[in-house]
Amino acid sequence: MYGMLLESVQHFIQLEYGEETWLAILESVGYRNTVFRTHHIYPDELIMKLADAAVTLVANGSTRQDFLRFFGRCFVRYFSHYGYEKFIKVCGRYFCDFLTGIDNIHLQMRYMYPKMVSPSMYISHEDAEGVLLHYRTTRKGFCPYLIGQLHQIANDFYGIQLTVEELPKTPFSQEESYQFRFRLNFDNRDYMAGRAACNGSLELGRINISNRGSAKTMASEKALASLSSSILMQLFPFTLVFRPSLEIISAGRQLKNMFPGNTLIGQALPDVARIRRPKLLFTWDNLYSLQKVLCEMEILPVSQIERKNTRHLAPEKTDVVAHKGAKEENRRLLLQGQLRYLSDWDAMIFLCNPLINNLEDMDGMGLTINDLSLHGHGRDMVMAGWQHNSRLEDLYERAEERSQQLQQTYELQDEWKKRGDKLLYSMIPQSVADSLRSGTDPVDTCQAFESITVLFVELANIDEITATSPMEAVSCMNSVFSCFDNIIDQHNVYKVETVGKVYMVVGGAPETNETHVRDVAMVALSFRDEIEKIVKSSEMSVHIRIGFHTGSAVAGVVGRKMPRYCFFGDTINTAARMQTTSLPGKIHISHNSFCRLQKLEGFVCELRGTVLVKGKGEMNTHWLLRYELPSVEEPK
Repeated sequence: MYGMLLESVQHFIQLEYGEETWLAILESVGYRNTVFRTHHIYPDELIMKLADAAVTLVANGSTRQDFLRFFGRCFVRYFSHYGYEKFIKVCGRYFCDFLTGIDNIHLQMRYMYPKMVSPSMYISHEDAEGVLLHYRTTRKGFCPYLIGQLHQIANDFYGIQLTVEELPKTPFSQEESYQFRFRLNFDNRDYMAGRAACNGSLELGRINISNRGSAKTMASEKALASLSSSILMQLFPFTLVFRPSLEIISAGRQLKNMFPGNTLIGQALPDVARIRRPKLLFTWDNLYSLQKVLCEMEILPVSQIERKNTRHLAPEKTDVVAHKGAKEENRRLLLQGQLRYLSDWDAMIFLCNPLINNLEDMDGMGLTINDLSLHGHGRDMVMAGWQHNSRLEDLYERAEERSQQLQQTYELQDEWKKRGDKLLYSMIPQSVADSLRSGTDPVDTCQAFESITVLFVELANIDEITATSPMEAVSCMNSVFSCFDNIIDQHNVYKVETVGKVYMVVGGAPETNETHVRDVAMVALSFRDEIEKIVKSSEMSVHIRIGFHTGSAVAGVVGRKMPRYCFFGDTINTAARMQTTSLPGKIHISHNSFCRLQKLEGFVCELRGTVLVKGKGEMNTHWLLRYELPSVEEPK
């Protein structure tokens, strides 16, 4: 909703309950020190929160419904600050005229408030004691607000006393959200008398006519002769006539000319047009209810209708569609007018005229000046190049739709960029990838590390599983390595790669740190413990061998087609030998790593002894058994 509605609430709460009460209400709804702006959009539920806060803070026994009705009255009393009371005064001589034209007021206001989501209202029954009003809205809980507005307008502008009775709801399409029916009771005798006089009715004795002329004068007026359909079609060359099934049975001459071969007749109305305003579903009941509301329909370009009808026969060529798009944009025809039900035909007629901005638009639609009717100001406005309210609004809506599509494209681009970055960072560390992206040569990313810890873990018996069931082996590796990935995310280490059945992890690179030995040791213990849980909780029989070593190494990006961040040096070879000489379920560590772990508290190791290592000879190695939390001595 626009801020003007909230400004009216603020103005009259401050006026009637004081500044402190209003500040307290703002505080309670989370809008402390907020100054509402007229053309700013606020959440619809905010006015509900203000009503709830007022119930608590004003504490005068009023309910939420009472305050919502009060807010509705406030809006009517407040909009005179903007001069909008002039719209109400010229809407009609009677309150019933105003009710009939509410939607038309909303349509005009949309030009000043283009993002306004207005409700729709229409009258289905009129009598001397009131009317039956239908209220459609996409907002929930706004009925009391509407009732407050109606009470204030009836009193201030028409000097009548109004009572409102909400009637049971009728079945309604969920796509249009909420519909309500109200019985509005008020003195409607003058309106009914005037309508009877306009219809040439002689049965006025039942209605008390005040200041409307005598029945004798009206009875002396002669009835006009019937008007033939051909003359009607000449007066409105763009008119449409359709059945309750929405089948088009007749149309004005100029509208027919836009459809070669008289293909318009017999078409379903939703296939050739759409309702621009009010925004309702294309159903007979909805159209029937709009007989007193200014309506706009958009006639679709013929080529678009043909594509819709033949879409199942052959696929469209996107290059052809793109080529025609600009031309079809100019051939869209907007019709504005009134719907009327013809009981003799059991059909609805749309008495309308086209909305054409200027001569250029007219040429794009394939029309000429002579195609427009003589009555009205259509010809003059086209020649003068006047800007139509509805045409401008349509262009605005089109631009906003394109803006939203562009925004969605940007969001999709950002999403794919994040996916691409995620894939890139899985191959190359983020700091290195960002450096390459900024233009750094891959050779310059090479870096020497004085001390890192390298870990290898191998699925020891995966070859046995592969021999019996290759698919089971793939599933097993995926489950185990996914588990390892989750563990890696919880520690300050870097996953280098997965090659076959071997998983490689590094601590202390590419971001250097002093805790790399501890980090890798905790990862190794977590690997072993999680595998034990998997074996116990499932039928999966898998064993792992783990080994790690601490030393110096060099790292950098290798390759251009499929770049990888690789480590080089004797430390990597030694760590790999620790893994290959390990045992299933064991964590094999070098003497260098053992010495560093001994400087840390909590790690329990066991001497394995001398092991013959390929390429290294004999080495003293150890088993990493577990991690025990250091005991905390209680103060004496």
